[in-house]
Amino acid sequence: MSIIGKNIRKIRTVKKLSQAAFAEIFNLARPSVGAYEEERAEPKLETVIQIANYFGISIDSLLTKELTINDLYNFNVHLEEDVKGNEPIEKKAEFGENFIKSVFVPGDKQLEYIVHINNRDFISSLPKVLLPKHHDKNVRAFEMTTDDMHDNFHGLNLGDLVFGKKMNAPYRFSKNDLNIIITRDKIFIRRVKPGKDHLDLIPDNSNFNPIEISKGEVIEAWEVIGYFSRKIEAPTLISERIMHLENLFDQLNDRLLKIEKSS
Repeated sequence: MSIIGKNIRKIRTVKKLSQAAFAEIFNLARPSVGAYEEERAEPKLETVIQIANYFGISIDSLLTKELTINDLYNFNVHLEEDVKGNEPIEKKAEFGENFIKSVFVPGDKQLEYIVHINNRDFISSLPKVLLPKHHDKNVRAFEMTTDDMHDNFHGLNLGDLVFGKKMNAPYRFSKNDLNIIITRDKIFIRRVKPGKDHLDLIPDNSNFNPIEISKGEVIEAWEVIGYFSRKIEAPTLISERIMHLENLFDQLNDRLLKIEKSS
């Protein structure tokens, strides 16, 4: 068996993927995966790159090194010897099967993240946060560094941890979905209104303006699936709720008057 064939089989075993499930991820035929593992065929370079990127493995390691289980996880996994086959098998991680460790990109590391977005060593060096297991393990956390996504502090606040599931290119954005958008210059966490060749990044905070970027500026995108808030609010009094509704009504009325004047 070739190195790449052994590594594909080990990845499948560790990630608990059948040949059919593995093939579906990379748009392959199920028999092709079997052929790779049995050294009857070699995957195309494009497929090798996709596998390396998806599982966070360097292409060089995937092609030239027989991977260990520790290479496939960012946390320490304890091994024991299987008495029958003398093969290493995985014990449960100490924090249980219902949680995973997610890479966390804090605010002071976000510019570095943009620069080193494809550097596996840098990504591995970032801190990790523990979160309940999602159906897709490819989840990453980003710190909220602006005030543009809260409405009177209801919503995403400064310092919140926002979790995203990685989107595959070409990116297909839906109107008003909340996304993490990475460009060469900045990381945005906003609602997206897609146009033909551009994206409008819409804030929830009316004190901020929408931002328009071209679709070609996006180098990475994540679909927001949840967040951890560092802000705990006391229950709102009824008078405060009424005042909030009155403010919203005044803003809506001002917008209607502007529309009538322009028409």
